[in-house]
Amino acid sequence: MQKLSTLLLTAPALIPQQAADAMARRKNDVGFLIVIPIVAVIVMGFVAAWFWYCQQRGAWPAVDMPSWESGGTWKLYCRV
Repeated sequence: MQKLSTLLLTAPALIPQQAADAMARRKNDVGFLIVIPIVAVIVMGFVAAWFWYCQQRGAWPAVDMPSWESGGTWKLYCRV
């Protein structure tokens, strides 16, 4: 009974602290909610520019991935 009464007396004091913690986490998340869409738009812009560049030369964008065994580099180019 003592624990229950202590909990009921301290609960109103804990609620504002929990709300403040939730707001602090929300403020930290805003950075991700802004940064991720901006990065996505920039990446889509680069892909669109690459596609447009290849189309102006009568080609299509192409990607070559190196093999897992021998390694190598990724190749981004325009394929006719």
